[in-house]
Amino acid sequence: MTAARRWPVHPPPEPGEALTSWLQRIASRYGADIDDLVSDMGFRPEVAGDMDTCPPDGFACGLAERTGMDVARIRKMSLSGWSPCLIDTTGPTPDGYGVYNQQFSVLLGAGRRRVREIPTWLPWRSTRPALRACPQCITEAQPPYPYQLLWLLPLTLSCPFHECLLETRETAVTYFADWEHKPPVPKPASPAVLKMDARTWQAMATGFADLQGRRIHAETWFRLLRTIIDELEATISECTTAARMIKGIWKAAGYPSRVGPLSWQPHESYPVDIQIRALQTTATAIHLIERGSLTGRGPDARFFLPLEP
Repeated sequence: MTAARRWPVHPPPEPGEALTSWLQRIASRYGADIDDLVSDMGFRPEVAGDMDTCPPDGFACGLAERTGMDVARIRKMSLSGWSPCLIDTTGPTPDGYGVYNQQFSVLLGAGRRRVREIPTWLPWRSTRPALRACPQCITEAQPPYPYQLLWLLPLTLSCPFHECLLETRETAVTYFADWEHKPPVPKPASPAVLKMDARTWQAMATGFADLQGRRIHAETWFRLLRTIIDELEATISECTTAARMIKGIWKAAGYPSRVGPLSWQPHESYPVDIQIRALQTTATAIHLIERGSLTGRGPDARFFLPLEP
């Protein structure tokens, strides 16, 4: 292949597929690997490892020329392509944590949470990358198996198509041979989790999410979710008189108390099992507010209440 030559045969990307997943499937068609494709396009092979976060400038345009796919669709296959919807900027900023997480207040009163500066932080980008996958999606696909961008982020718990929980991968991202021989038994997701995740998938697919008779922009939805997580993981001193309520939400989700290291960390820095528990508890909090069993102390709990006639 030469730098100007279009790749004549390639599998189309799946809806919501991560960029590295698609590149892996293209490379497999040619009997190559991702480094070969990246080098063929004139980029250094070492950048291939971060394609799902922030591909180098010009990569999406070059890939569009080679494949005939729309460049905007290719950009949406990486986290950076979701700025400013899912993330504010493509790179971290010193005040990014506060700007993203303290725009809204749902469970705790406005101004209760500490202002934190985390210079390296990006929303939904785990510092301990892990892949969770839908066992049903993998069973129904052909190797090399495509995987979703959302499966790489600590943002969802379930598959909206099969209504089962995502399973954490213990081996390399693209290696599913163990599932071919002994796939995990799909576990049904709770109604609260399915409802929360359906809104996230709707936001990713359409740019909007439907809540209690109102339609909100995807930017608002993602920041509301991250706000609730931040409130659930707030320190006791930040919760003050709401501490009992926060503990009650964790208990309603099936946990005796907030589960995590003693020292505070952002959601993205916790191990995947703690991220999963936080998301389950977030779904529980939303469910309790929407059915009237819990009154959020923040002004933005109104998003989860029915519209007044």
